[in-house]
Amino acid sequence: MKKLLFEAKQIEMQFPGTLALQGVDMQIYEGEIIGLVGENGAGKSTLLKIIQGVQTQTGGSMTLYGDTYAPRSPKEAQRNGVGMVFQEQALIGNLTVGQNIFFGREKEYRIGPLIHWKKMYQDADKVFAEHDIQGIKPSRKVNDYDFATRQMIEICKVISSAAAEDPERRSMILLDEPTSVLGAEEIQKLFTEMRKLAAAGHAVVFVSHRLDEIIEICDRVYVFKDGKGAGMLLHEELNEDILYERMVGKTTSDQYYKENRQQQPKDEVVLEVQGLGLFGFFKDVSFRLHKSEVLGICGVVGAGKEELCDVLAGLEAQTSGTILVEGKPVQFPHAAGAVERGIVMIPKERREEGQLGSLRIVDNIAISNLKAYRKNGLISERLQREKSAQWIRELQIRCSGMDSDMNSLSGGNAQKVVFARALSANAKVLILNHPTRGVDVGAKEEIYSLIRGATEQGIAVIVLGDTLDECIGLSTHILTMKDGLVTMEFDCPVGGKPEQVDIIRGMM
Repeated sequence: MKKLLFEAKQIEMQFPGTLALQGVDMQIYEGEIIGLVGENGAGKSTLLKIIQGVQTQTGGSMTLYGDTYAPRSPKEAQRNGVGMVFQEQALIGNLTVGQNIFFGREKEYRIGPLIHWKKMYQDADKVFAEHDIQGIKPSRKVNDYDFATRQMIEICKVISSAAAEDPERRSMILLDEPTSVLGAEEIQKLFTEMRKLAAAGHAVVFVSHRLDEIIEICDRVYVFKDGKGAGMLLHEELNEDILYERMVGKTTSDQYYKENRQQQPKDEVVLEVQGLGLFGFFKDVSFRLHKSEVLGICGVVGAGKEELCDVLAGLEAQTSGTILVEGKPVQFPHAAGAVERGIVMIPKERREEGQLGSLRIVDNIAISNLKAYRKNGLISERLQREKSAQWIRELQIRCSGMDSDMNSLSGGNAQKVVFARALSANAKVLILNHPTRGVDVGAKEEIYSLIRGATEQGIAVIVLGDTLDECIGLSTHILTMKDGLVTMEFDCPVGGKPEQVDIIRGMM
């Protein structure tokens, strides 16, 4: 019988005006991979922060191997074998791998005023060997490795820190959205390492908004809704429908992508590209984009679709070909030039590229179209607030007020603010680079509704979907790309959508 590693009883977390967690129970055993799912704001991240010692619960208790567990800092949690690998990662990129593994433990390698680097790197090699991880050189800088490899370095750091305190104690690794920026091959590599950790007796807590990943990798799943536990499901009980129903309180339907609101593209062409190219990335791309059309672009990493969107949004200058907006040739010296012409992109990395986290919601909504808020040569705060109130109401942005900063919002609500900014800039073309990445199932539905609403207003949309299913469901027309070239085209009428296997043929 597996040994109980961690237990939480009746965890409560009260913030001013908000009860983030209420009566949450959880048990985690050695050798398990546990999934946590729920909508943004359901309480998952708050629980992880409590377990990691970032926050202290206002009610309830936790135990680790039967002993009271109440960490006052992440460092204390790590000494107890509990470590968290954040979506943004917490490694120091310009230090070596070995320095990161033993960060804070340098005294073990101190010889007088010097550090015995050779011994530190040898010990780091041993850590990787214990977990059958190959190809990582402790003397190289962390930034030399890809995202997936850095995740494994961070996991090894946590386990090594715990082993230094008690070699017999197993670790508990908290993975917060680790797959959100990984490709399919990297995800499977991570899953392989997670299974190795579980086989060695460690516990892994895995948070993901991708329900297919949860079903594939997890032994048990805890579901959260509105800060409360909404049930625990065993692996054999899992399917997307039941997870969705537990998370949002309703069942999925054929209208998940709002296909009943899909618009017939108008005759008017708003954007046309002729023989467009960016040296080293793509070439000879041509298409026409009509009012109310949703053009999906599908391709594997490196196919050129991301760079194509960057050119259309003014982030890169094409090296060949022509862009026409409403029939007139244009060149964008910068992104602001594209916005002035009505082409607005919502980027994939919204936290880093799509929002100003320390500024207020009202400022984020207005910033792409400040001209609209000028009065007597000055920016009118009153006009900004009136427009922000309208968008918060229309898009149902859940926030404590427009004066809250963006960092206080969940992923789905932050994405809605980015949409509000794009729509308030009078966009003719919206370029959506993975618009639902990192948001939960319920928030995805709301974003799909926003996309349909935009097309109902005549706005044309280019979408790089987070999944093939999403791209097919949303699009009225699809282009596939491979090695920088457009390989196939598909019409996607309601009731006549192409199959995923057909799209894949054009990508592979």
